[in-house]
Formats: sequence, structure tokens, C-alpha cells
Amino acid sequence: MNKAKLPDLYNCSVGIIGLGYVGLPLIITIAKNNKCLLTQKMVKRKIWGYDLDNNRIEQLKKGIDINGAIDDRNLLNNNSIEFTSKKNNLKDIDVFIVCVPTPLDKNNDPDLSFIKDASKTVGNLINSTNTSNDNQIIIFESTVYPGVTEDICVPIIKKFSNKNFNDPSYENSFYCGYSPERINPGDLENTIDSIKKVTSGSNNLVANWIDSFYGSFIKAGTFKAKNIKVAEAAKIIENTQRDINIALVNEFAILFKKLNIDTVSVLKAASTKWNFHNYKPGLVGGHCIGIDPYYLTYKAREIGHKVELISAGRKINDFMYKYLLEQIFLKVKNRKESFQIEEVLILGVSYKENCSDIRNSQIILLIKEMVKLNMNITIFDPVVKSQNIFQDLGITSLKEMNIKKKYSIIIIALSHKEFNSLSINEINKLSYPETIIFDLSNKYFASNIFHL
Repeated sequence: MNKAKLPDLYNCSVGIIGLGYVGLPLIITIAKNNKCLLTQKMVKRKIWGYDLDNNRIEQLKKGIDINGAIDDRNLLNNNSIEFTSKKNNLKDIDVFIVCVPTPLDKNNDPDLSFIKDASKTVGNLINSTNTSNDNQIIIFESTVYPGVTEDICVPIIKKFSNKNFNDPSYENSFYCGYSPERINPGDLENTIDSIKKVTSGSNNLVANWIDSFYGSFIKAGTFKAKNIKVAEAAKIIENTQRDINIALVNEFAILFKKLNIDTVSVLKAASTKWNFHNYKPGLVGGHCIGIDPYYLTYKAREIGHKVELISAGRKINDFMYKYLLEQIFLKVKNRKESFQIEEVLILGVSYKENCSDIRNSQIILLIKEMVKLNMNITIFDPVVKSQNIFQDLGITSLKEMNIKKKYSIIIIALSHKEFNSLSINEINKLSYPETIIFDLSNKYFASNIFHL
């Protein structure tokens, strides 16, 4: 095997497909390193960022990231980066990295339409009728269940490229890898290059190339998995494990509430043991923890195997927004003063703190249920930029806190850093004596404040 037949590690052209919470930080990290971290050799890569959303592309060209994943607009103006929504600009790319969403459908089954479309796009681009390049490497970062890369994506690329896959002769062929994303949206400290990168490839030579490629710009280093399926499985269990741990604590919280025991106090006492994992009860959403377990259970069903613990964890966590609503109604029923219309203030609506992503947010699901019950909902979330979803629901969205109005129900859903200066006294100014206050952040404690 001739290494020269694979793309030049230091001077290859790279195309990132999908510029969301994963693709954009990745493209910035690749572009800002002009020296290989492994060899200190100069790197001169031309990098293209592609997204179907032309508005997104125009914003990025102006240095604007509406998702807030990149806080320094100067990073978006790197001379080695080109942003485009035109597929034809990617026809001479050596290395493609696919970072498209892999959501769920209405039945909580994997929706692979985006990754299939991306595979078709790549296949057409590497077809010899469109490019003179050969032996391109396609790396997938999107979260999938084990087998998607090789069993679903590769056949699509092969069909539309009219090329061989993984040909040992390195003639008229393409090669694949999988390197799972480990982005933590809203976290500007644990960035992409400070988290070890798992890599894999369709053969040993390609696996080594991909590992060196990521090693050239990931400061934390890499871990080369045995094969692509191992890398896919490693990714999917990372978030599944966390989902189950949170589900366990949520079940504790439900039980302790019935036993009239304070969950926060229990966890504080238990965490004094050195090996106790101190998870907090809460609402689980987002594009990872709330979705990945369903990808694993889908694959398990496909082969006729039941994964009962994983399924039970998902059932508990999917129920928690309904449980919160039950607790609110219980407090409403038992309070002395009644309100003709419930005025509800919700602080934070994204799926996690310091993050603008509202995908699969259980707070959004809670809001929709409250709207059905004719409650007047007001939200304040300084992190979430797009407010269209709230307008569609007829919900008031504040640009800044209105301390002159009082509310009968207040839900402190998230501990955004913008809420750090919010004191109990200020919360009380927004409240009547009989206002029900639920603090999901476990930050505030008083006789009139409740927790899960």
C-alpha cells in the first residue's frame, strides 16, 4: 500500500458538511492550527464549510453565529475557511467530514434522512465525472447506532460515486472513518480540542491517517478504536450511561417526594462517600442524551434483543416534565388563594444551561401543556436567540426581566450564567404571597421554593 495515494495530511482540502453545534466548532478548530501538533510541520489546508441553509452561510460570512457556539467573530474570518451553500464548490475536496443532525421521528425511531442525503451528496461530488481527485476519505461524526456508517452510508456513497469502497489497490476508490463528536453545547471551557477524540477507519492505513489528521489539531490527543463499529458504539453508550444515571436519580426524587424526604439533602449526605456519583434530578433533553438511547434500543429491537434498563431509563426521563406539571397542580390545589388565570414566568427554555439549543427541550413540552390549560406563559431566556417558536404558541418572550409584574407560578428552569445575579429577594418581588416557585436548578432555598 502506497501512503502517497491517500490525501496529503498537511495540504489536503477539507469539506465540513453541516455547520451546526458540531460542524462549526470543528471547522474553526481545524483552521486555527497552522502547525501539526504531532510533528510541528506547517499545515496549509483549504477548508470548506457547507450548509443547506443559505441564511446560516450569510451570517457566518459576516462573523455571526446565532447558536453562540463561537464567541469570537474573528475566528469566523479565517482566510483558510470558505463558507458555502453551493454543493459544486466541494467537487475537489479530499476529505469530507459529515456533521449533520440525526434526530428521531414521531415514533422515537432514528431519522437518518439527513445523513443519507449527505451521503448522496458526497457520492455525487466524488464521482469521477465531477472531480479528478481520487481516494477521498469520508469521516462521519453524526451520532448513529453501530453499523450505520458501513451498512447504510457507504452503500449510498458507492452507488452515487461509481467508485469502489476500501479497494486495496487505491485506484478509483473511497475510504471511510467514524470519529464521534463530543461537543458540549454552551461549554466554552471544555472545547473540542480539549476532549480526547475517538477515531477509526475502514482499514489500518486509513485508520492511522484519520488518527493523525485529528491528532494534528486536537490538543487532548486521540484514541484509535479497533474499528468503525466500536467507535459508533462507544459514542452511543456515553450518553446512554448518563441518561440512565439521571433516570435513577429522578426515580429517587419521585420516591423521596412520596416519603416526604428532601432529595437534595439525601444527595448531599450520600455524596460524602468518595465513590458516589452525584447526579441531580432534572429534565433531560437535547440532541444527545435524550436521543442516543433510542438509537441503541432501535438497533437492539432490529436484532431481536430487549434492552430493558435502557428503555426504563428513557421512560422515566421522558415522563419528568409531566411529573413537574403534576407537582405544580398539586401545589395549586393546596394553596389558600386561587387565581382566575395563572400567570406563569419561566426562566430558561433551552435544554441545558448556558446553551441556546431548544431541541427536545422538556421545558418546551411543559410550556405546550400549560398553554393547553389556558395558562398565560411568559418566558425569559437571554441565551436563546430565535423566538419564533414562542410566537407561534402565543407566548410572551421578554428581552429583559420585567420586575414590575407579578406571577402566580414561577419556574426557575435553568441556571444560565445570566441568572447568577438573580437573588431570592428579586424572585420574591415577582411573586405574590401565594406564588408557587419551582427551582429546577437547585440553587435557591426558602420555605416558598420547591424542587423536584
